[in-house]
Amino acid sequence: MKKDIWVFNFSGIYDNESFYLSDKGSFNVLDMTGISGTNCMCDDSAVQRIRQIFADNGVSPYGIHFIDNGNYHYMSALVAEMIGEPFSLVVLDHHPDMQPPMFGDILSCGGWVKEVFDKNPGVRDIHIIGADRGLISELAEEDRQRVTFYDLKDIFGEGIRLPDTGYPVFLSIDKDVVSDKELTTNWDQGEMTREQLLSFVKEMLAKKDVIAMDICGECAPDQEGCDVTKAAAENDSLNKALLDCAI
Repeated sequence: MKKDIWVFNFSGIYDNESFYLSDKGSFNVLDMTGISGTNCMCDDSAVQRIRQIFADNGVSPYGIHFIDNGNYHYMSALVAEMIGEPFSLVVLDHHPDMQPPMFGDILSCGGWVKEVFDKNPGVRDIHIIGADRGLISELAEEDRQRVTFYDLKDIFGEGIRLPDTGYPVFLSIDKDVVSDKELTTNWDQGEMTREQLLSFVKEMLAKKDVIAMDICGECAPDQEGCDVTKAAAENDSLNKALLDCAI
């Protein structure tokens, strides 16, 4: 996998982290805090602005992208649309992110996977690991049938079972798949352990052709009910560990 590393700082939370100050890889930090219409949903004007920022800064889908907290997971769809070859999408997330748009055709953090399979001609198969079964059951049947879902028990047993991908992989990680006993994000969280996540990523990188990876799931800088300093430090530590897996 290409070692260019992009950090998209929408909320300002990365100002409290230091993983991108490492001399590992080529880090490119982009200040996105001034773009309106981006929190949870990305309106048409913001989409065009982000695409222009990509073009102006030479952002490539091939590499590693840090995309702030889960409210900005829709960035995965904007990165994926630049992939110039058929690919498999593998997502680790406590949420399936396949909701239809709330109004119009707006891109959202809760519907970006549906956006990919509806509009991206390059995607060939989609695999979602760790999503809540209750949320999956609420999806339209035709949408559920287009994705392969895996519970944690399907992946972690004697060794690690990798999804049966047929193409180069875009690996998208929302850290809310990790238990809140180990990490604080700004969404409700799953049951995966930190070590399971790291082991899975290492196995994917060793045995699959991972061409791109993105990571979200930071806490929010103004998040109520948590110690933001502590939460940012937890996320910073996991970001560093994920980079160590990839570089």
